[in-house]
Amino acid sequence: MTLPTKVPAHSLQGGQGFAFQTFLEAHAIPTQSFVVNPSRRTTVVGKLGTRLTFFPNSFIDSTGQVVTESVTVQLREVFSKEEMIFTGLPTTSEDRLLESAGQFHLQASTDSKELSLRKAVNVELPIRDEISNPVAMRLFRGSSSSTRAYRSGFNFDWELAGDQHLNLVKNIGKRYFHFSIDQLNWWNCDSFVKARQKVMLSVKMQTLIEEFEDRLAFLVFKDINAVVRMYPTGRRFSAINIPTQLSASLLVMASAKGQLYLGEADILRTSNRMLRLPVQPVAENDLIRQIRHLANGK
Repeated sequence: MTLPTKVPAHSLQGGQGFAFQTFLEAHAIPTQSFVVNPSRRTTVVGKLGTRLTFFPNSFIDSTGQVVTESVTVQLREVFSKEEMIFTGLPTTSEDRLLESAGQFHLQASTDSKELSLRKAVNVELPIRDEISNPVAMRLFRGSSSSTRAYRSGFNFDWELAGDQHLNLVKNIGKRYFHFSIDQLNWWNCDSFVKARQKVMLSVKMQTLIEEFEDRLAFLVFKDINAVVRMYPTGRRFSAINIPTQLSASLLVMASAKGQLYLGEADILRTSNRMLRLPVQPVAENDLIRQIRHLANGK
């Protein structure tokens, strides 16, 4: 399972076909590449600390044959709320809110041909200090959503990969989540955010623009590492099953006739309500700067 199919983004000078997700991904941390010998046990370490150990004869091609020539492994690490917005992957599972300890995507190829795993890969994901309850974390894999409410073109979801909580280990003086994966896919270490009561929060864009080429909205939580992608319906966006009494920021983006628009607001306590949010024209650089500013809680 990979990211939803990208739509080529048109120039902001006008024309149809602008896609926010493609636009945002251009500002994400680049994918890292490693060349490994598939006949040997090899450990690679990502720039953000993710450790991946591949065992001999781990890769197979589309015919099921074991690959012996050099393999290019690509790793994408996503730890911050800022990067979650740029990749477009929220921390929800069937609309239940998750707190993320880190996401990553893994793929492998040789001679431009995609490969699969024959043996599991050992993973050590660094435990960051801001994670409040590491022992509650479990493993989720990238999947497709079965939620039918407010269906949109976005169909990515996190699926629980097992009931067991993740093992915590120490390696070279650092703490890691330790687990194995059997697919080249998106993976996420998460725990469900507990809530006595859940609500639907909605926002309506206040604007004179009648039609947008694309629009996108996120709830960015302040005290937990969590981001919700809201469902669009016309000028409205909704998020369901949101725990009450949480502090969050609302971020709404839109594009029309080559112009970007931005609306934002702080929500002191989440509750069941409809908000009206003005959206204003914004330059590309200012939009990216404001996403980073908001996602980092500043």
